[in-house]
Amino acid sequence: MVERISKGGCAGVLALLVVACGHTDGASTFPDDSGLAAPGQGAGGGQPVNLLGGAEGGPVCAACAEPPTCPSAGTSTTISGSVYDPAGVNPLYNVTVYVPNGPLPAVGHGASCDACGTLFPSIFASAVTDAAGHFSIANAPAGASVPLIVQAGKWRRSYTLKNITPCVDNPQTDKSLRLPRNASEGDLPDIGVSTGGADSLECLPLRIGVDASEYVGGAGAAGHIHIFQGYGGATTSPAAPTSPAALWDQEGDLSAYDLLLLSCEGRPTASISPAYQQMLVDYAGAGGRVFASHYQYAWFNTGPFASANLATWTPGANQGDDTVSVPANVITTLPSGQPFPEGVALSAWLTTTVGALSSGQLPVYYARHNADVTAANVFSQPWLALDPSSPFAPGSTQYFTFDTPISAPDAGGGHCGRVAYSDLHVSGGPGANEPPSVAPDYAAGQPATVPAGCAIRPLTPQEKVLEFMLFDLSSCLLPVGEAPRAPR
Repeated sequence: MVERISKGGCAGVLALLVVACGHTDGASTFPDDSGLAAPGQGAGGGQPVNLLGGAEGGPVCAACAEPPTCPSAGTSTTISGSVYDPAGVNPLYNVTVYVPNGPLPAVGHGASCDACGTLFPSIFASAVTDAAGHFSIANAPAGASVPLIVQAGKWRRSYTLKNITPCVDNPQTDKSLRLPRNASEGDLPDIGVSTGGADSLECLPLRIGVDASEYVGGAGAAGHIHIFQGYGGATTSPAAPTSPAALWDQEGDLSAYDLLLLSCEGRPTASISPAYQQMLVDYAGAGGRVFASHYQYAWFNTGPFASANLATWTPGANQGDDTVSVPANVITTLPSGQPFPEGVALSAWLTTTVGALSSGQLPVYYARHNADVTAANVFSQPWLALDPSSPFAPGSTQYFTFDTPISAPDAGGGHCGRVAYSDLHVSGGPGANEPPSVAPDYAAGQPATVPAGCAIRPLTPQEKVLEFMLFDLSSCLLPVGEAPRAPR
């Protein structure tokens, strides 16, 4: 039987040695894996285990020297299955699944243009998940113990698969493969979160399955979800530092994070300046990833970002009736009229995989009208827009992204980072709720303290869009217009 090997435990154990170390999960708010039985005759699931690695460049899979020779033409050993989010609830798109042929490299943190070039080891065989979260690895090794890695950027978890049968498909038990919830299960990106008084992005990682133990106030090294208090926003206990004082106060503080989540503050972002705006330009240009909600448009509609003509900006609250939803459409084409592969995948994922659409449209609460992206905004790609029939702001852009540095890819090295702007709230903010039928974060009259005050409930339809966007931002940068491909 394969036991979990905690990340720091059983020092000196060889890469695939099976040892009963024991393991205690962090304080997860979701149930742990179930049904992880050894897959007899190619059916079943793998057990999570950390690969401790071997000599630099050496193999970690004894069975991986050559694929088995199959007697029938056109057949091979395959490993198939689906990969889920940390909660084990939603299958995920564009997760790389591979059998390593060398020790796993350390996962560094912070903005880096070459991050994805250094995240993968030598690979024996690989695949990426489709819009249903499904993968199939052809020409895989067979054997009694085969390592398997699931990875989305700096989210990475290691498994060993038992008894992979040659020359047939070896499907893994559904929900046996997922991304890690905490550092004892694998690697996670460092996410800097600025809270705000009109949205609660900080609660989303908890609802997609990240353990509460990963939350920490400020730059502390104890966790991967680093909370900074924005205007009117939630704090931690002990209190988190403010965003202007400790997150965007200097370049070194920003650059420590792989991903930034900037919650709407209920007014144009407090305490920013052209100098701070330039820091965000530099952070994104160096490979950082940013998600900004509503009033955080203050980073983009003036200052150095504004010169790029990213959108037509209309400042202000610009809100409709927040008690009812308005219909929105997923954008599946590029301005050129060619398919937008990530948009096509998002539409399929929302429709079939997670069931978030109603009559083919996303019901949006807390929509705002601050950004309109057209073909004239050549550096931006819309993902979601209100339907022309919407009673509020018909056709207005609700999600768009742009890649950084802001220019067409050329001999200068192409793009490194990505910024996503949302003109809708994923919640109504502390004490409010979206839609009205779901539990709000930070109940009225209670201190807005994260993560304790976050509602633990299923994701709403528009939170499911944000989950897709979060993992898109976390992953290796996929140029707009290109379909994902497995590393080799």
